[in-house]
Amino acid sequence: MTRAEKNTKAIAAVAAQIGSTLLPDNDAWTNRFQVKSASSGSLYTIAQRRSDKVWGCSCRGWINYRKCKHLTDVLKRLAAVEASVAYDSDTLTMLASARKVYLDLGAAKGVAAPKVTGRELDF
Repeated sequence: MTRAEKNTKAIAAVAAQIGSTLLPDNDAWTNRFQVKSASSGSLYTIAQRRSDKVWGCSCRGWINYRKCKHLTDVLKRLAAVEASVAYDSDTLTMLASARKVYLDLGAAKGVAAPKVTGRELDF
């Protein structure tokens, strides 16, 4: 079995673990997962762009606003997958990327206003 076949099997196992199916890669996208919408019978594709490793979704929300519940849900499930030594380096890299992106999607933390010390200037 070639390295690419092993990678595909490992990522397919991850897809099955998160309740998704793996689609074949294409010229622009890799790590393509097919998910069913929770609110309708629609199927969406969550994937990672080859050029810059950005995750995306085929739904209108992501296409128009670069944010959607499908992508957040899949990244959350990928982030929860236990990264074991049984996975190859490409699969571990994909899981690490999903974990990082999912954590970055969290709500921004509030930043306290800086405390002004010294004299105030009156213009």
